[in-house]
Amino acid sequence: MKHILTFILIMLGFTCIAQEEELTDEEYAAKLAEIKEELRYKEFFRLYYVSSNGVGDNVIAEANGTGTGIGMGVTFGIIGRVHIIGSGELSQFTVIDKSVAGNANNTNMGQLNLQGMYKFALNDYFEVNPGIGFGYIYLRQKRSSQSLGTQDGFTIIPTVTIDFKLDNIRFFTGVNYCHAFLETNTHPDYKDFFGRVQMLNIMLGFKL
Repeated sequence: MKHILTFILIMLGFTCIAQEEELTDEEYAAKLAEIKEELRYKEFFRLYYVSSNGVGDNVIAEANGTGTGIGMGVTFGIIGRVHIIGSGELSQFTVIDKSVAGNANNTNMGQLNLQGMYKFALNDYFEVNPGIGFGYIYLRQKRSSQSLGTQDGFTIIPTVTIDFKLDNIRFFTGVNYCHAFLETNTHPDYKDFFGRVQMLNIMLGFKL
């Protein structure tokens, strides 16, 4: 898809140039450089592996091991160098302390979020992308195939990624801090422990 979009945009650029008065070689080269610069920061799809670690004093950090999962994102809009990205993630944690997490063997997590990401290049190959996202999250505790309960809520996710650009594909790694606010029915003394989950996530994947 990236190749097709790139081809269309470049052809549109050629059409616009052809419709103008005859240009000098220098003006023509400048127009092409301008078109390539506009394409330089664009991305449309991302797929990545995510490793999640609970931090702080909460049920994910205290009762679960490292979670692993996959994520996918699609760019819905581009304003200059700011990309508006919708993404989803699915992860699973193994319960390591049943005295805290109950009788569950696993904690499954799903997220849907919308984020704004600003893109700027360090050089021709590396790009840094800071951003922030907001979204929906759910946690479901399971024992074998039996569901033992579900919590859901919303998240705030500051993030940064570093891209390595190779031809028409970008490989990237990044980190984000997910602060989730979950609905929970428990004693007031334990509401923060079960209802305010914090995670540090490491991502590795590619973008088109």
